[in-house]
Parts: sequence; structure tokens; C-alpha cells
Amino acid sequence: MLTNPFHRLVAASATLRFADQLVIAGLPLVAVTVFKMSEAQVGAMIAAHGAAWLLISMPAGVVIDRIAPLSGVKRALMIAVAGLCLVHAGLALDQPLLFTFGAFVSASAAVFGALADGASAQRLLSATELGRGNARLQLAQSSSTFAAPLLLGWLISNGFTHHAFLGAIVLVVCGLLIASGFPAQEPPPLRVRAPLKEVTEGFRFVAQQPLLRGIVACAISWNLAFMALAAVFVPHALRHLTMTVADVGMAQSAMGIGAILATFTASWVMTTFQPRYLLFFGPASSVFAAVLLLVAQSPMGLPLSAVCYFFLGFGPILWFVCQNTIRQLVTPQGMLSRVGAVIQIALYGTRAIGAIVAGKAATLYGIDTVLWAVVSLFAVSTLVVPFSALGTLSAMPGSASSQG
Repeated sequence: MLTNPFHRLVAASATLRFADQLVIAGLPLVAVTVFKMSEAQVGAMIAAHGAAWLLISMPAGVVIDRIAPLSGVKRALMIAVAGLCLVHAGLALDQPLLFTFGAFVSASAAVFGALADGASAQRLLSATELGRGNARLQLAQSSSTFAAPLLLGWLISNGFTHHAFLGAIVLVVCGLLIASGFPAQEPPPLRVRAPLKEVTEGFRFVAQQPLLRGIVACAISWNLAFMALAAVFVPHALRHLTMTVADVGMAQSAMGIGAILATFTASWVMTTFQPRYLLFFGPASSVFAAVLLLVAQSPMGLPLSAVCYFFLGFGPILWFVCQNTIRQLVTPQGMLSRVGAVIQIALYGTRAIGAIVAGKAATLYGIDTVLWAVVSLFAVSTLVVPFSALGTLSAMPGSASSQG
């Protein structure tokens, strides 16, 4: 029985995160294998999914700061059910636009859920428990990153594409049942505020906080690179590295293995190494990963792609858990969702731009050009750390000697 409210939060969140990862993994695979799309069309479809983080993050942040965070988790699960039903309908009716719109709605649920998870953790846990709690929540995401592409690759290879999304609907409904047992939670005191003013407060706080400015700058460059890679990897793997759909799923699932290892070791790593080293290691390991894929040739396509995705899971997840804890420690409770929304726009909103530009560039100039751009953008993300306040962070904010 899930008697601990935080354990119930982790379980409900896990169902939403798995469904979201299934859609993320499914977009390029379904686009190429079912809808027979070009690189530019694949990029446009992924961009439509990523646009949810750009368009929905701030409105969702305003809403969650006004309600009990645990009720926000329930709403996210309800939105996810609607989105997954649209995804399945688009696939069943062979309608790429309906499929893409369903993916957008599903991504909107993930946006809402991610913000609600962070605000709920801040309310349910003490400051000393936040790092471990964030790692627990991230473990659900990491496990999904491993399992979803592996499962989807096998299902598509064996003609069971429809079953994957039907299963995701059932899973999220189970998440709703888990969330129905959340304890009653009082919303923040009602304040009559103009939404635009609340949004402005969130942006102003991030702009004035040196650590958050560094996180945003690092995130923008990294996510542009990551989604450029996402837009071209499946076509590159299937057409140039002679990998099968199942191979693609195996390679992408290696990201989940790296992410799981990162979440299991995050608490130890965060108490052993200074935050500035973790924040540097995340994007630096991504540079190494992208170079591996750039030099990969057909006979070694699967193992090198798997190693690439392993490092994309390991280093960046350590970075994410670290920055998430920093954000929770430096942000007042009543502003966390709005500040989180600003960070999410940087983390994920730029993904739409990266995907659509990369898809178009791959069509015009070739996939190798895009892969070189990916390496360069990861390198820029790495250099942000030593040239910002993140490079001086020797301990977590609020503890002794946190700067210097």
C-alpha cells in the first residue's frame, strides 16, 4: 500500500512519465515507418510536440502556483489520457496531423505534471530531503527513458504499434487511480493578481538570480542540440547506419540505462563532488556522446549509438537533478512553479526550434552537417558553466561557503 504521500506522488508520476517517453520515442519511429515522412517532416512533427513546453509552461506555472500542487498532478494525468486517445485515433485513422496534435496534448500533460511534481516535492519534503526526493522522481523518468523506446521498437517491429499507445492509456488511467488517494492539500492563500504580473515576476526572478541565469543559458544550448539530434537520428540510423527499428529502440534505451545509473548515484555524487563539477560534467559528456555518433560507421552503428545515448542519459541527468535542487533552494515557495516554468521553457521550449531547423537543414545540407552543429551546441553549453555563476558554486545554496 502507498501510505506515504511522496511515494504515491512518485508512483503516479511514473505512469505519466512513461506515457510521455512512449510518445517521444514513437514520434520519429511512427513518422518514418508508418507515415513515411522525410527528415524535414520528422523535424516538424517533433517540433510540434516540443512546442507544448514553449507554449504551455508559463500558463501551467501560474495555475499550479494558485492551486494545491497534488491536484495539479491529477489534472496532468487527465490531460494525458485525452492526448493519448488522440494519438491512438490519429494512428488508427492514418491521420498524421491528428497524431501530432495528440502528441502536443500529451506533451502539455507532461509540462503540467513536471511543474506539479516539483511544487509537490517542495511541499512534502524538507530542504535536506529534496536532493534525494528529486532523484527518486527522476528515477521514474530514467526508467521510462530506458523501457519506452526498447518496448516500442519491439512492438513496431512485430506489427503491434497500436497496442503500445492503448497500453499507455491504460497505464495513465492506473496513475489516476493512484492519484485519487492523495491526501487533501490546502491551496496557497488566494490572491487577486493579474496573470501577466505573475508571469513577469517569474521571469524577473530568474533574470536577477545569477545561478538561474547560468542554468537557463546552459539549458538553451543543450536542448537545441539534443532535439537537433532527435530529429535526424532515426533517419540517420535507418538509412545510413543500416540499423533496424529494433536496433534504434535498443540504442535509444541506452539513454535510460545511463539515466537510471545517474539517479541511483545522484545522492552520493551530490554529497561527494562540488555542484560546479556536476554542472560542467553534464554537457561535457554530451560533447563526447555526439562525437561518437558523428564518427559512427555502419558496422559499428548500433554499439556506438548505444554508447552515445548512454552518456546522453548519464551526465545530463546528474546535471538535471543538481539544477533542480538548486532551483528549489533559491526560489520562494509561492514562486516555484512560475520559476520552474521559465526554466522549462529554456529546457524544453527551445526543442521545437532545434527540431524543425535540424530537419530542414538535414534535407538541404545533409545529416553530417546537423551532427557537426550538435557537437558545437553541446560545446557551447559546456562553456557556459565556467563563464557563469555556476562555475563558482562549491556547495549548494544556503549552505556554508556556497560561493567561491
